[in-house]
Amino acid sequence: MVFGDNSLVLKHVNTGTKIHFNALDALVGWKHEALPPVEVPAAAKWKFRSKPLQQVVLDYDYTFTTPYNGSETVERNAEYVRGLSNESSCSLHWEDCIDKIDLVALASKEPILFYDEIILYEDELADNGISLLTVKVRVMPSGWFLLLRFWLRVDGVLMRLRDTRLHCLFEGHMKSVILRESCWREATFQALSSKGYPSDCAAYSDPSIISERLPIIMQKAQKLSIEKPFENFLAISIQILHLPDWDEMSFESLY
Repeated sequence: MVFGDNSLVLKHVNTGTKIHFNALDALVGWKHEALPPVEVPAAAKWKFRSKPLQQVVLDYDYTFTTPYNGSETVERNAEYVRGLSNESSCSLHWEDCIDKIDLVALASKEPILFYDEIILYEDELADNGISLLTVKVRVMPSGWFLLLRFWLRVDGVLMRLRDTRLHCLFEGHMKSVILRESCWREATFQALSSKGYPSDCAAYSDPSIISERLPIIMQKAQKLSIEKPFENFLAISIQILHLPDWDEMSFESLY
């Protein structure tokens, strides 16, 4: 199930900086990564029972695993990009860093001014698990936080979790920073069972609960600096929220 009209767009109006999330770009990432297909336990029986001409050969990654961490651009109609080259005006420069998102501070009891969750695509893998890509966003008085999550569970075989978190504080100075953390986790049911964890698929319905059981296979942190007053940051087709200053923002959720 592809929700092609769903998207989340965050736009910094003064600089034209635009970060957005959509199913099409995520599936382009899936196509480019081209992981080998995951074989479910029943596949061997299907092959044995089927006649050669009736066999269905899966030669692609039917789990739709994607390395996608968002789409981005700088729109040329903003004053900020006047005089820049064509190449520099269409992409953002993320720098590797050692800074970390303060998840403890985010867990504090701060008022949530706006929250939404958007499904980009979902598959039940022919009743053999789940493949799900979602993006969640919330706005607080201090800033905004976003979680892009790909969650895969192939029952009895494999679990895969790919999270991308973005956080920005409303500071209102000449320079503001967005932190982006990507963390990929993965484990087979067999590996988890060998560590004493349950092998029952029902125990793994919530990725947030079992994420710490999955070993990290890739992790990186990056930051994006905006060299203009951070005001009017986000626009999402329908103006849902309006805050003062860069602190002035609007969110656009397309359903």
